[in-house]
Amino acid sequence: MHTPVLLNEAIEYLNVKRDGIYFDCTAGGGGHSEAIASLLSEKGVLVMIDMDKEAVLRVEKRLAKFNCKKFFVHENFAKVKEIAEKLGFAGKVDGILADLGTSMFQLKDFDRGFSFMGEGSLDMRMDREESLTAEKVVNSYGERELADVFYKYGEERLSRKIARMIVEERKHEPITTTKQLADIAFKAYGGRRGKIHPATKIFQAIRIEVNRELENLETFLKSSIEILKKGGRLVVISFHSLEDRIVKNFFRDKAKKCICPESQMRCTCGGNNAVVKVLTKKVVKPSEEEIKNNPASRSARLRVCEKVV
Repeated sequence: MHTPVLLNEAIEYLNVKRDGIYFDCTAGGGGHSEAIASLLSEKGVLVMIDMDKEAVLRVEKRLAKFNCKKFFVHENFAKVKEIAEKLGFAGKVDGILADLGTSMFQLKDFDRGFSFMGEGSLDMRMDREESLTAEKVVNSYGERELADVFYKYGEERLSRKIARMIVEERKHEPITTTKQLADIAFKAYGGRRGKIHPATKIFQAIRIEVNRELENLETFLKSSIEILKKGGRLVVISFHSLEDRIVKNFFRDKAKKCICPESQMRCTCGGNNAVVKVLTKKVVKPSEEEIKNNPASRSARLRVCEKVV
């Protein structure tokens, strides 16, 4: 069973109203969705979105027992505005939640290619209907392009060395399994050092590239603010610094009252341009108890804003 991260904190910040309209934009294992649904009346609405069709089917089955109005959508969360408009909820949404982590169902299914803990195919697609796979990235990107992906999305200090080794290795045979890729990273580091496996960062980087995660996150954030009603809240749980930085900066920018250029001596914009209020002045992290019970939660970071216009 997938254990939802920062569950109590997320539900508390959503401030669920019985007859409200809520979106869980990364339904995943359904833990957050189930908690929201349990607080809704028959008039309440819960829209569950996931780009993994298997996750949508799984959540639909898990939430069958609840009587709120439920909508299950197989789609990328970057299209949340289009989904809301189609359902007639744009501008009426009370709360939106996005947990940006990879679910345990995906990690434990080695054939999905997200984990190097077991051998599987190099896939890494959240949506299996998309064409770009990790195998295509590893075997068709040029050396410099690979290095850029590893450095930009994985902050991997040995990005160039690993890219060079991949290009050399694939001259002999295609790299098609997670074990082959993990072994290259292992060799690049000369074995395992510390708690983090040498392949961790490059797997993260390729997954982000395959699923266009950062671009989709930016689109999602902008669209979410547009469909919230005044007083509606956006709750985002991220798992690495690149995601968290995007969320933090977006919330900060949308909370600015004055949008005049910094070089300008006097405010001429009226100083009343804030779209949201940031409710998490300090990022919310898992408690020591949660990390002990669910080690996968250790890197989770939760941020929340409330729409004020």
